[in-house]
Amino acid sequence: MTGITAGRSDFAWRETCNRLKILRMVRSILAVLAGWGTVGVLVVCTDLVMTKIFPDQYVAGKMPPDSLAALSLATSTLWSVVGGWVTARLAASKPWRHILGLFLWGELMGVVSAVMTWGLMQHWYQIGLLLAWLPAVVAGGWIRVGKAPARADWM
Repeated sequence: MTGITAGRSDFAWRETCNRLKILRMVRSILAVLAGWGTVGVLVVCTDLVMTKIFPDQYVAGKMPPDSLAALSLATSTLWSVVGGWVTARLAASKPWRHILGLFLWGELMGVVSAVMTWGLMQHWYQIGLLLAWLPAVVAGGWIRVGKAPARADWM
């Protein structure tokens, strides 16, 4: 094998490795977004069901009674557990790192949502969503992985 042929082979190997790294990165991002999207879809579907069950109390543009806001908070927390499970399930490796990514992304989106919708729902509801997010997605990850994260799992 000449130096030129070996150089081409080495270049092809590096190119393949780079493509695999990119694919792993894309899969990681998609795992986090899939978990977050799962939560979003389930929350919207739950809201649609609640508007059918409580047509006079759960109306767009009107603040629901505390009991329905609490029910919505409870179901949103449950769906967050499902989102954590989905993210951990789709993660190719290091599921706890992906759960951390889901937590950070969801918390950022939660803060943006809370700021934009402040006053449309009870304040305790919006704060409760932000506080319940971390334990819920961690619980979902725990259910999927079956063990507490070791320090190496975050790196």
